[in-house]
Amino acid sequence: MTETLVIGNEKRRISVAQMLVYELRVRNAMTKEPVTARPTDTMRTIQHLMKTHRFSGVPITRDGSLLGIVTIEDIINALDKGHINEPAERWMARDPVTLRDHYSLVRAVAEFDRYGFGRFPVLDGTDKLVGIITRGDITNCLVHHLEKRAEEAVAHEAALVAERAADEKARRMVVRSQIKSGDFDSAGKISQRMRQVLRERGIDPDVRRRAAVIAYEAETNIIIHTIGGQITATILPDKVVIDAIDEGPGIENVDLAMREGWSTAGPLARELGFGAGMGLPNMKRCADVFEINTEMGRGTHIHAEVLLEKARMAK
Repeated sequence: MTETLVIGNEKRRISVAQMLVYELRVRNAMTKEPVTARPTDTMRTIQHLMKTHRFSGVPITRDGSLLGIVTIEDIINALDKGHINEPAERWMARDPVTLRDHYSLVRAVAEFDRYGFGRFPVLDGTDKLVGIITRGDITNCLVHHLEKRAEEAVAHEAALVAERAADEKARRMVVRSQIKSGDFDSAGKISQRMRQVLRERGIDPDVRRRAAVIAYEAETNIIIHTIGGQITATILPDKVVIDAIDEGPGIENVDLAMREGWSTAGPLARELGFGAGMGLPNMKRCADVFEINTEMGRGTHIHAEVLLEKARMAK
């Protein structure tokens, strides 16, 4: 499910799957209630668990808290060195790399690429083990939600056909939202609301997705880097206009901020799965018109436009 929009000589592809990895969380994809072992269980016992369940790693827990993990490599070493009948706590890998259940799937994919692991233990906000996630889990989750979105889209579009009248000259509509600094739990709400409005207007899916990416990145930028602000999405007959205005502190170096991967996000934002340094580049990539006006100590105004007529002409 991917549409291609040609603007000038440039092709832009924003798929439903790309939107989903922003919206879905690790908790939506992980395997819950994972098979675990106790620190007193022998390596032999864990070997049998792996064989029975076809796992490549087993978390070692006590009262729900993750103590370590035993992998196939650990089992092979145990067989070679003769400690296969010794307790796991003596030979397990301690302090394994974990993911949090509130991380976005795009953050999870980045961690898989970074470490090359086959699976990650997943912890909740109280540091309790709540699941295991693999690349296969992410794929299955995306397929499930793609099928669900497709079914919803067919039903929704069928219902809209009867409602679309001869006044296709879309009425002006404004979607506005105040954004609070540090309000990570609300990230993505305005982009979802705007996509719903655009869908109800019968706007081209690619336009909806590009506008939603711009709104999402603008919203998270305000949450992470500013003391608060406002996003206004104005839907016109020929375009969607998005204005993100914050109250400061401003962008010190716009050229650096436009570089992919460059970020000034703090530890909390990164821990929550934000601040990858792709916000402004993603907005510019998805926009037909993109402008930044910033002044240190006063704030920043980001103006972006996504044109509707070009989408119609590209069909």
